[in-house]
Amino acid sequence: MSRDSEIADMELHRRDRQIGLELAEKRGADSQLECWLSSLATADDKALLSQIESGHRLVSFGMILLGFLLGCLTVAGLFQYDGAGRVDLVWLLVILVVLQQLFVLLTVLAMLPGSSSPQQMLQWFSPGRLQRLFLRLAPETERVAIGQLLGRHQKIFSHVGKWQLFGWSQLFGVAFNSGALVTLFVLIAVKDIAFGWSTTLTVEPQAVLQLTNFLSWPWQGWLPAEVPSLSLVEASRYFRLQEVVTTTLQPELLGQWWGFLMLCLFFYGLLPRLLLMFFCRYKLRRAILRTIHYYPGRQALFDRLNSAIIETQAGGVDAVVQEPSIALKNLEISQRDFSNAPIMLINWSNFELAEKPFLIELQQAGRFSIKETYEAGTNCQLDEDARVIQTIAKTGAKVPVGILVKSWEPPLGELADFIEDLRAATSPELAVRLLPAAIKSGKLTQPDPRDIEEWQRFSKNLVDPWLSVMPLRPGSDDE
Repeated sequence: MSRDSEIADMELHRRDRQIGLELAEKRGADSQLECWLSSLATADDKALLSQIESGHRLVSFGMILLGFLLGCLTVAGLFQYDGAGRVDLVWLLVILVVLQQLFVLLTVLAMLPGSSSPQQMLQWFSPGRLQRLFLRLAPETERVAIGQLLGRHQKIFSHVGKWQLFGWSQLFGVAFNSGALVTLFVLIAVKDIAFGWSTTLTVEPQAVLQLTNFLSWPWQGWLPAEVPSLSLVEASRYFRLQEVVTTTLQPELLGQWWGFLMLCLFFYGLLPRLLLMFFCRYKLRRAILRTIHYYPGRQALFDRLNSAIIETQAGGVDAVVQEPSIALKNLEISQRDFSNAPIMLINWSNFELAEKPFLIELQQAGRFSIKETYEAGTNCQLDEDARVIQTIAKTGAKVPVGILVKSWEPPLGELADFIEDLRAATSPELAVRLLPAAIKSGKLTQPDPRDIEEWQRFSKNLVDPWLSVMPLRPGSDDE
């Protein structure tokens, strides 16, 4: 579809109309799109897809490997034990339970809808950001291919990229906890480890027992043996001057914490990450489907494909081949107008809109009806522009926005800033059309093609897939 913007309308219509004739038996939009892509895919396209898939696998494998190794090293460091002392339960619970739950909470906050500064800051600390590191290990052709794809379509794939990033983060978390569990089991199997807890604060064993009971609630009903008892809590307490286990205690008791620790690591470390990973994969699939559904030019593509099908059913293949101009004419009109839909019109270039005949002419030329009219841009202050944006944003409706501009005046940076602010305040998929118009004696006239090319370059430089240029020409409804 990106290449289609460089193809003339007539050639584009002929190509897709021919493909549509071959897809007459296809009724599903997804199957039509898949067949259309297959028919147009070149060797370079297939090579690019292979490179992107290879880069994706490399990043995923890197996340798994790094997460697993860090999980192993973390538990190995926490379980440093030479037989003379005890492994500190307090540190284990802080690192393996408290910190993990804190990271899960921050991840959920970062996933919430919106783009506030705290959320953006939290996303910067996501392990998914390590993708850049792993992509450096990929061949240069793969790095360039992925970079070009994301660079050209950053706004279109923003939601896909967001959930892919979160998905990699959760994959890292799952690998980390898996490595921690494996290392914990191996250390317990090959060593006789004694666990204990100690604190300078005045904490009674009953308080620690309440904490362990609270942490054990997920399994206390079906694994009561792995819920620490008061005798185990009391026996595990030690003080800094107590060098060895006293003879009055049973040393084998101090190793009975391992089941509790492994279940804590599973329920508070691995399980939340698994659930978040599956949730991210679900949201990623939804984001991909949503992106495909709202991809700019998708509806125009189906119009071209299905118009051929309709005409074939009505008059046969020969009728379509002999009368291409009618379908092409209707297609061109549908691509450039609002299909008589209501719009919010922003008068950017200070047109005189008080004259009712001129308003009627504008609506006929653009094939739209004006729902609301706002003044912005020329002869307006910045705070007035901001109020217009806020007013449109407060409506909450996804009514298309048309920005009326003078075709002969070159686009300036103020308009680009206005469009960017409007996009940020409303919806990324809000349809915004630049409406270059030329007037003479108070009436619309044909704009200069060179002026329209300038506006099209301006629109293309903004890299906004839902922004387009629709020149207003007199007598559009009669063409």
